[in-house]
Amino acid sequence: MNLLKKLFVAAALASASLSAHALEAHIQVWADVDPTLALLKADGTALDDVVKLEYRPGPTTTGSLVPWSDSVRVFSNDVSKDVQVRLIQAAVLQAQIGTGTAVPLTVSLKGKPLTITAQDFTAAELFTGSIPGASVEMPLEIRQTTPATITAAGRYEGLVSIAMVQKP
Repeated sequence: MNLLKKLFVAAALASASLSAHALEAHIQVWADVDPTLALLKADGTALDDVVKLEYRPGPTTTGSLVPWSDSVRVFSNDVSKDVQVRLIQAAVLQAQIGTGTAVPLTVSLKGKPLTITAQDFTAAELFTGSIPGASVEMPLEIRQTTPATITAAGRYEGLVSIAMVQKP
């Protein structure tokens, strides 16, 4: 019986020793899935969730936000359909820290300014067949609508939301 007690104690100590060195890793995984369309970087990776627009101080001609741009592609499972693209709401930076006024932004795709009104991109102009299921490489740009000096210091934030739908 004494031997059995010693075995239980040894097993308990070994178990405690193992649990003291145990590690758990938890990774939350999520995906927004649209089986018809995706707007991704040109290399097929996800668009950045956060973009910082740099401010360049100086006279009116240079004292403004530096435009941001990245190359993107529309990926689709049906390259014969035209695509409508629009902003979900007007793009604007609002002062979050400080007392500055709103700074309107212009968002453009392939040189076409996007608004809350849908803009047609034809299948012929998007899908040339060079990469199956992917459009031509296009610039997506976010810039200050009217380059002008921002006189109030602070942190300005906004959301650029783009909606795409395939036409029937």
